[in-house]
Amino acid sequence: MSRFKNTCGFALMVSTAASALCGTAIAQENPGASSGGFEDIIVTARKREENLQQVPDTVTAFSASVIEERRLERIDDFLAVTPNVNITNDQDTATNNISIRGLGSNRNQAAAVAFSVDGVILPDADAFTMDLTDVERLEVLKGPQGALYGKGAIAGAINITTKRPTNTFEGEAKLSYGTGDAWRVFGAVSGPIVPDLVLARVTVSHRDGNGTIKNDFDGRTLDRNRQTRVSGRIIIEPTDDFSIDLRAAHMDEKGGALWFSLVDVLGTTGGEITEEMAAVRPNLDGPSSTDRTVTDLSMSLNYDTSIGTFTSITAWDKIDVDFSEDLDISPFPLVPFTRQLRVTESWSQELRLTSPGAQRLRYILGAYYQHSKRDVTTLASLDACLFAGTCITPDGFESSGLIIDATLADTRLTFNQYAVFGQLNYDLLDTLELTAALRYDTNEAKQDDYLASATDKATFSKLQPKVSLAYKPSDELTLYATYSQGFKSGSFNPIAAGAAFPRVIGKETSRNYEIGTKTSWLDRRVILNVAAFYTQHLNPQIFQLDAATFTQGSLNARKAAIKGFEFELAARPVKGLDLNAAFGYIDTKIKDFDGTTDAYVGQQLPNAPKYTLNLGAQYTLDLSDDMAARARVDFNAKGRQSFQDFQLPATPDAYLFQKAYSTVDAQIGVEGERWGLTVFGRNLFKTHYATSAFSRYIFAAGLVPLGSDAIQPDPGRTFGVEARVKF
Repeated sequence: MSRFKNTCGFALMVSTAASALCGTAIAQENPGASSGGFEDIIVTARKREENLQQVPDTVTAFSASVIEERRLERIDDFLAVTPNVNITNDQDTATNNISIRGLGSNRNQAAAVAFSVDGVILPDADAFTMDLTDVERLEVLKGPQGALYGKGAIAGAINITTKRPTNTFEGEAKLSYGTGDAWRVFGAVSGPIVPDLVLARVTVSHRDGNGTIKNDFDGRTLDRNRQTRVSGRIIIEPTDDFSIDLRAAHMDEKGGALWFSLVDVLGTTGGEITEEMAAVRPNLDGPSSTDRTVTDLSMSLNYDTSIGTFTSITAWDKIDVDFSEDLDISPFPLVPFTRQLRVTESWSQELRLTSPGAQRLRYILGAYYQHSKRDVTTLASLDACLFAGTCITPDGFESSGLIIDATLADTRLTFNQYAVFGQLNYDLLDTLELTAALRYDTNEAKQDDYLASATDKATFSKLQPKVSLAYKPSDELTLYATYSQGFKSGSFNPIAAGAAFPRVIGKETSRNYEIGTKTSWLDRRVILNVAAFYTQHLNPQIFQLDAATFTQGSLNARKAAIKGFEFELAARPVKGLDLNAAFGYIDTKIKDFDGTTDAYVGQQLPNAPKYTLNLGAQYTLDLSDDMAARARVDFNAKGRQSFQDFQLPATPDAYLFQKAYSTVDAQIGVEGERWGLTVFGRNLFKTHYATSAFSRYIFAAGLVPLGSDAIQPDPGRTFGVEARVKF
């Protein structure tokens, strides 16, 4: 039976600190440093097990040993060291935007990246920033992946495989402590309930930290976080041909929110966020808290036959977010209270037939259904002086004495997604593979707007093809060319948003053209992968706030174009020394924003750094037959990043951007076959930079009179120590 195998190997990061090209796992089996070339890594990017170097796509993969060595615990850790990928955490602990090659989304919008855990597509980005401690492998697929992963994979896909239960009893525990009084405890046990028949694994992860971003107003930290996640997995194998895989997880989190500072950027530099500006701490009087729970249940059935493996995946997810914020981000009670409640619930069913891999013609056929509903309620208390424009005077803040309690939005979005898909791989020659894939998604959408007592309906559909040709003259060389399309469903705006926003938000699509090569040299002591691409982005969905109504909504721009390239290099020149380099460059330009004017044309897409650079060196020294020392240093740099919020078409250059910056991380430790101790530091030289920002015009009634823009500062320099043991 084809199953996901544990990828054992000494971890080499193809992008600094992470793209996995595996060899011998020092921390797990052999404390000595490997002197040979890198071993193969197996991925499931195309829904079957394949050698990473043979897949005609750009895929950055992280193995179990890499994850352990680098202490990669959250999606932020993985994406920070993946070229041409960026994540922005914004507003609360659940809200995030993942951008791959310039394509991303924004707050309160559907993700542009499909996020799959053990074959289950998560229904909402509010679940993406969960703890990822018990991950066996993580793959980042770049470029549209709609042909296999469906709607939402317009920019790419993140494919996660968790650790399988084992047929022998084993366990592990980790304990770490770091800056911000940050404690983290992890434990896992795995073994047979009935040997060879019923296997189980249970994990518990708990973190509790005060955070590092302090509020000058009252001294509290705004990025505090306490999170507990419990997961369990049971595999039942009654025969060699049939297996049942049951998975359950629950996460409960309490944290802060809105760690933004007010700084006069536009009035000082015209938009460039300097290091001094990024060092300014928040100063706000209002609430800042997030409560989030995420519950996942799934059942996967696999039955092997002579024509292939039949797979059924049934899943249920619920995501509950309750956060409060100081909307004016100031020490004044312009908006004394803002609260948003978001509840997403979904269930899905996938049926798939996957042919055996060892034949000339290989195929995948499948069907998919997902039902989801998302409730959003936004409440606020507003000082009436906002409507009169009299809140801020030369003498400071002056309240009107009248506080207006308002429900800004109360909606339910219901989606019914249907899809059929297929993929054919055919070896035209022993050295030439043709891949053709096609998926049709249709999404029946409905919005119940309870404030307006109205209902809107729309259907969003798209064919998503993918074609690639791969030339593989040897195990050391793969050349490929790929064309693919992606699709993100449209949605609705609440009626209360007013005339500034359309009732129906159109779907957005992407078309990607890519060429690349994957190579290995000197008995796999050197591995170099290079890709170049051009992407058309049509009808991107843009988030805005409307100052006239104090509500938020989205609209469609017209067209953007993206071109770029990336490379990943790994080298093992001598025993114990690994060198890594990864570079990604993108040129993103808005070609047409509103169809009638030149507003924003030629500008950079937001949240997409101009380049990413990762350089790393790791040295492992044998201290004895069963003990080794390891040291690693990583240099990470990002190019100019726009935080354009598209709030002022009359003055399109009035937006914020972060200039290029770099950070240095390091770690040193000792380890044996079943234990390890590591001391680590991040941002050692205390570089200050903005992780998110928006101009004063996104909330003009409050921030324009204050003469300030909003900047989300970095977490600063952090240190920590981690101890781990296996038994």
